[in-house]
Amino acid sequence: MSDSLEGHLHRLCGGRYAHATETVTIRVSGMSAVVERTFFRCAKCGDEQRTVEQREVAEQAAVIAMRSAHGLLAPKQIRQLRDSLGLTPQQLGEILYGTPKGIVEGWERGRYLQNREADAMLRSLADRATLERLAARAGVQLPVPEGEKGTHDGPGASSAGTTEASTEAASVAQQ
Repeated sequence: MSDSLEGHLHRLCGGRYAHATETVTIRVSGMSAVVERTFFRCAKCGDEQRTVEQREVAEQAAVIAMRSAHGLLAPKQIRQLRDSLGLTPQQLGEILYGTPKGIVEGWERGRYLQNREADAMLRSLADRATLERLAARAGVQLPVPEGEKGTHDGPGASSAGTTEASTEAASVAQQ
């Protein structure tokens, strides 16, 4: 289907397509948003056509509205949080109860929208004790924070004090 059907002939009735708008409710990750979506309507018979681009623009507007309404972390913030923790997308997914690596990467690129529960869990990782507990449960080896290099006694050692990495993670999670 063409990116723009404006003025194109409708083969069945001989009418012409023109831009129209509709109000739609888009649901993603257990949340919804009402947005305006454009489409093409035949002036003669009323046939309606929607392009992939029109659907994508409406979905992106809905995701932005949902992210704002629910105070969800933005894709860049998710990436900054993961980087500040020194984790790969695979490791972060394992810590988040086996979330696939592709989903984590999708959150970071804005392709997927995390639900409120996943967002709360992401934010909770800024707390080093929570991160360590969830990483241990998932069998993920955490990198040693910069401030603790040389003082770490192995996987079972506790992390006393606030580290530079966990301070940065907390800053990202609070944004």
